[in-house]
Amino acid sequence: KEVNLKNLYFSYGDKKILHNINLSILKNQTVAFVGESGSGKTTLVNLISGLLKPTMGKLTFDGVIMENLNIKSYHSKIGYITQESNIFNDTIFNNVTFWRHKNKENLLRFNNAIKNSAIFEFVKQNNKKEDLMLGSNGINLSGGQKQRVSISRELFKNPEILFMDEATASLDSETENLIQNSIDKLKGKITIIIISHRLSTIKTADKIFFMSKGKIIAEG
Repeated sequence: KEVNLKNLYFSYGDKKILHNINLSILKNQTVAFVGESGSGKTTLVNLISGLLKPTMGKLTFDGVIMENLNIKSYHSKIGYITQESNIFNDTIFNNVTFWRHKNKENLLRFNNAIKNSAIFEFVKQNNKKEDLMLGSNGINLSGGQKQRVSISRELFKNPEILFMDEATASLDSETENLIQNSIDKLKGKITIIIISHRLSTIKTADKIFFMSKGKIIAEG
């Protein structure tokens, strides 16, 4: 129901990255972190997602500190979309579903995921459809199509928390708008945590945190 960060600090060795972070994120809330490069946005999101551990302070989920969580179980409930898209030399179905059995239920989830990531038409116009081979590191795809496959993969998981770290930065404006509309439809249904420099991506967030030099200096 609530993620809470209290007096949180994080350092890489002697280099202090985050300073005294205090915030809470409610279930199904959409929050955004903005600020210049190097302000600590991605580090903060990596802490919330369990990829890093705080140097000092508390990070709790419904009062339970991160260290006491089953981290594997927690990671199964989150989706994490970054600018980097890793594509396997396999079919688009296996790339999105991570080799799930191709039954009726998984095909339905697959189709919903590719619709919401604006790559449905590309797949359906191809003769091989979901069996389309993507090639080594997605050589048969454009950069934008690779990113949309990556987004499909996370949406297929039906996550409870969706992290988006500059997820649409490499896309053209039209495709970004299509994906943004899909993400907006998830608003209020799952918790969404966004890092972005584009105002179009964060303008519908419930709360925006502005970061500078490892601190939250404004929110609203």
